[in-house]
Amino acid sequence: MNKKFGLSHATLMAAIGIILVLISVYVPILGIASLFIPVPFAIIGTLCSKKYAFLSLIATFFIIIFTVDPIYSASVCILNVIPGLIIGALAKYNLKDENINKFQPIYGGIIITIICTVAFYLVSKFIFNADLINQFTDTLTSSFKEQLNVMQSMNIQVYEGINVDDLINLFKNMIPTVLFLQGLITSFITYYLEAFILKRTRLLSLPKPTFRDFYLPGNAVSASLILYMLVILLGFMKIGLYTDSILFNLQMVFDFMFIIQGIAVSIYYAIKWIKQGTGQNILISGVILGLLGTTGITFLGMLDSVIDFRKVRSYKST
Repeated sequence: MNKKFGLSHATLMAAIGIILVLISVYVPILGIASLFIPVPFAIIGTLCSKKYAFLSLIATFFIIIFTVDPIYSASVCILNVIPGLIIGALAKYNLKDENINKFQPIYGGIIITIICTVAFYLVSKFIFNADLINQFTDTLTSSFKEQLNVMQSMNIQVYEGINVDDLINLFKNMIPTVLFLQGLITSFITYYLEAFILKRTRLLSLPKPTFRDFYLPGNAVSASLILYMLVILLGFMKIGLYTDSILFNLQMVFDFMFIIQGIAVSIYYAIKWIKQGTGQNILISGVILGLLGTTGITFLGMLDSVIDFRKVRSYKST
């Protein structure tokens, strides 16, 4: 990495990140700014050395302590700054190998976002004595009950027979899937905005993988089967794990990812056949997938994960 990207760049990016934090806190109407907090730190992770990345984390932590409060400072650093820095570091690593999976910063961002979210929950529970899940579910329960009361007072029967406790339990069971989707959205926004900003400022050109080249890392089908078998085995061992909930979330996550890969395969071949002028292939494939629905898309994604129809693992994504 070019040595000119040093303390001045890290300081500027950290200052922008802190400004985004303060805007999201003190200007509620611009709360959406919180989505972009990881972006300047991802730029730091890509342009600057590990030393300056660490200094930016420490400086951000203490500045937000004095401008907001310690709990919010911890949440910003754990949930935004650290994932941003790691996504940036992965983007820097990708520049060293043209044949590497260009989606790797997004994959890594998903994993680190989930880890950081769990870490922040533990920190808030054992250090700040705040159980975030219980607080959120209590708020959700009261909100649902108020909504039901309003509907009942207006003689609207849409919510008749709905059990609020069942909805809350369903939400609790889906927390791992929600964390995965949160990590996916955060990583996608962070990486693509970083690549856009760096290209527009002519500081660096990061590869932006196209959606039609999306593929899951490794052999996702084998990984999913191994995880399923491991969870089932743990269930037979009766060690107190909520195996039904774990299996449910594994199925949700892998189905979602295979659907994405199936859609990517469909788009790839649609574009290819349009260029070749073979419209009948698009029509036939569209009818088949239309009849099979999401099951067909999921199965297509699973097949591509094993067979690699597009040969995307053998060439550079652009």
